Amino acid sequence: MQDFVPGQRWLSETQAELGLGIVMTTDGRCVQIAFPATGETRLYAMREAPLARVELAPGERIRDHQGRRLCVTAAQVDAGLITYICEDLDGRICALPEAQLDDRLRFNRPQQRLLSGRIDSDHWFSLRYRTWQQGMREAGSPALGLVGARVALIPHQLHIAAEVAGRDAPRVLLADEVGLGKTIEAGLILHRMLLTGQARRVLIVTPEPLLHQWLVEMRRRFNLRFALYDRERFDAITDANPFQDEQQVLCSLDLIAGNADAARAVLEGQWDLLVVDEAHHLAWSETEASLEYDLVEALAQVTPGVLLLTATPEQLGRAGHFGRLRLLDPDRFHDYRAFLEEEAGYAPIAALAARLLDDEPLSDADQALLGRLLGDVQGQAREDILAHLVDRHGTGRVLFRNTRASIPGFPERQVIAHPLPEPEDYRALPTGALGRLTPERALDSDWTAIDPRIDWLIETLRGLRPAKVLLICAHAQTVLKLREALLRRAGIYAAVFHEGMEIVERDRAAAYFAAVEDGTQILICSEIGSEGRNFQFAHHLVLFDLPLEPDLLEQRIGRLDRIGQTQTIRIHVPYFTGSPSEALFRWYAEGLNAFEHSCPAAAAVLAEQRSAVLDVLEGRGEVEQLIAQTRVLTERLNAELATGRDRLLEIHSHRSAADLALVDAIEEIDASREVADYLTRFWDAFGVEHESGPGGSVVVRPGSQMLQEHFPRLPEDGLTATFERANALAHEDRELLTWEHPMVREAMELLTASDLGTSGLILIKDRRFKRASLLLELLYVAECTAPPELQVGRFLPPTLVRLLLDIEGRDHAAEIPHATIKGDCLTRNFKLARSVITSQVPRLTVMLEHGERLARSQVQHLEQEATARMHAVLGDELERLVALSKVNPTVRRDEIERLTQRRERLVDYLGKTHLRIDALRVMVTT
Repeated sequence: MQDFVPGQRWLSETQAELGLGIVMTTDGRCVQIAFPATGETRLYAMREAPLARVELAPGERIRDHQGRRLCVTAAQVDAGLITYICEDLDGRICALPEAQLDDRLRFNRPQQRLLSGRIDSDHWFSLRYRTWQQGMREAGSPALGLVGARVALIPHQLHIAAEVAGRDAPRVLLADEVGLGKTIEAGLILHRMLLTGQARRVLIVTPEPLLHQWLVEMRRRFNLRFALYDRERFDAITDANPFQDEQQVLCSLDLIAGNADAARAVLEGQWDLLVVDEAHHLAWSETEASLEYDLVEALAQVTPGVLLLTATPEQLGRAGHFGRLRLLDPDRFHDYRAFLEEEAGYAPIAALAARLLDDEPLSDADQALLGRLLGDVQGQAREDILAHLVDRHGTGRVLFRNTRASIPGFPERQVIAHPLPEPEDYRALPTGALGRLTPERALDSDWTAIDPRIDWLIETLRGLRPAKVLLICAHAQTVLKLREALLRRAGIYAAVFHEGMEIVERDRAAAYFAAVEDGTQILICSEIGSEGRNFQFAHHLVLFDLPLEPDLLEQRIGRLDRIGQTQTIRIHVPYFTGSPSEALFRWYAEGLNAFEHSCPAAAAVLAEQRSAVLDVLEGRGEVEQLIAQTRVLTERLNAELATGRDRLLEIHSHRSAADLALVDAIEEIDASREVADYLTRFWDAFGVEHESGPGGSVVVRPGSQMLQEHFPRLPEDGLTATFERANALAHEDRELLTWEHPMVREAMELLTASDLGTSGLILIKDRRFKRASLLLELLYVAECTAPPELQVGRFLPPTLVRLLLDIEGRDHAAEIPHATIKGDCLTRNFKLARSVITSQVPRLTVMLEHGERLARSQVQHLEQEATARMHAVLGDELERLVALSKVNPTVRRDEIERLTQRRERLVDYLGKTHLRIDALRVMVTT
């Protein structure tokens, strides 16, 4: 009978899923064991308790209650209780009483299981082998972190994600034009950084109207479950810092800027990565900054990684743009005047890059400039020269901006003007011409009774039916009046979307509009709908009024004009003839050409012409003269942008050949179908029910005979999934199952953390062995445990060492691959299996000892290879950054320091690679 002492840790030999047990009480005959991981308590008879004492050996990797990862170095026993002497990831020594072991620890002891005759079905051994193999493939893949997202494989988005996520603590501004996918880029970066352990605590800050869209996008596209914090949730949490309750947090800028307690808590949140959407709202000038800017600046100072997102980086002028760059690197961007002077010097470099890109002949002056910039370039290919030029000059390291002109895949835009007579009541308004841009706001009576835009809208909707129509206007009150008028006068039900609605109500309205069969034909939005929302399934946009800011006009059109849009976008603009709305329409259409094409210079044009535009709208200027001047100015500024700073940025922000290589790598993984085969075998072995569903989908449900009560990420009512990316993009209700999906990853973790498949016995008929013999297949795992931010898996991921020994100790692993071994499993003939193993214990013991020596010699080789690879990769990166820092000030000093420290720490950790046996399989040849 075993001795039980309260506080000891024991494992159930028959129900390993209970976790780590702790002795609560004994009465001489029975022992009470609590299993905190599952909240269960069991009573066992001492004489027959199916329990195994937990006694850890030096070298074993464990966790404590706080989740700290530790390595056991020694053990001390006092009155039956064990205290472990451990070393943490930073090399500090600590004493850990066994009661403080993590309750969810799982222990894999394949030698004991095998020699005691406990064996598993052979398919679990094979699944275990495939699981480790996949982990090794994944760690070395350039597509790591980019495969699992439910997104189309768009090259420039993948390029930005791979480039940014590959940096230590990236701090960048994502400024692609409207519709090019900044949210997807940010999501891909987040997904990869969370997957690799570069980031754990992430804060996303958005304008309040976009909270739910971000929440849904992160969950639906990237399987990232962010906690949404509003004022109610923040106040309801009584902890010292409510933001510490969650690892991934989503909140509005209004919450933290308008609540001192929330601001204080968020600044103390210890985030790894900060993401700020619609960053152009952060106002900064040389003389003052907004409260929101100051708060984000304070956050950026204490957060290693920062992503700022804006489609209009210069909406508030060059000073505002500099202010956002200043958030990313205040040491580099500390002087606005110096920044302007430096930018002016980029023009000749950009012109040279453009000539190289267009394969034009280079003049003597070009060759001289190249020599000053890069030294001797004789014999170098143009592609290499261009890569060095882009890498070492410009603001590319902190700023990414792709434009529609450089990215294919956008639809055409067609503007359809609808001139209407201006009602006398509008013409007589005393509010001035600017008031007449939205005259309905100034009229006391019911303006819908006199406004010809109402009848025009009703006729247009009837003519376009059943096509979806998005209408955007400036004010919420206009939205409500339009809905009422459409229903009362034409029986047309419209969904509405405005700032007076709760976020959930807006989401429901957007979903109602998106529904194909039962949805509404029209969604009427106030200006709040012009940012962030994606409605590319619609092809008709009604601009009920026109904003005075060109960037805001582009934001409105960008709700439909996005990658993924399949048809020409029809932009319907009703305006009143002879009114300021006609003048503004003509300025946009004829001067800027802003309806049918994106106009990069539009904001700069307005900044120069604002007084002239206002004069025309107020009736004090000539519209024809304004349009002619605008056309000339627009052409000049667009040309300057095309040959200056923007061309450099575009070259940096997407590299066609490299980007397509990423796409090819992901498509190859998608096409292999390996994950489908792996997961269906896993479901079958675990007892999960699955069957083919409609349109190439698979329907998955919990089975009545599952090994455990729950399967990872499988709801009680099941789910519909697909292994095909195109299928998932066409059907948002289907989960896209990839190697990076949480269900797959957690299933793999469940298997490797359990003892399933750790010991096996099969009979094989193999002509390669002429007589009956005994073989032992051993699976060892070499693991280097290090802090996640070091990304040790990039150089030495958990690596499988496979041996196949005969009784003479010869290793046949190289000549006999695992996949070629087929045999009959003896799990159903327990007596025979036990007798075979019992009779061979002496031989197996010798083979195990020999296998340990062989495996350890391989680990030394793995350590040497990994260290050499690390020095080569990080050495090249460090050498490049040091060289870049001499010619490109956007390389941060702390980036070089972090990389240097990382290399030094990795040398130490790689030298402490731990080897453990993971699984054993005995093979008897006949």
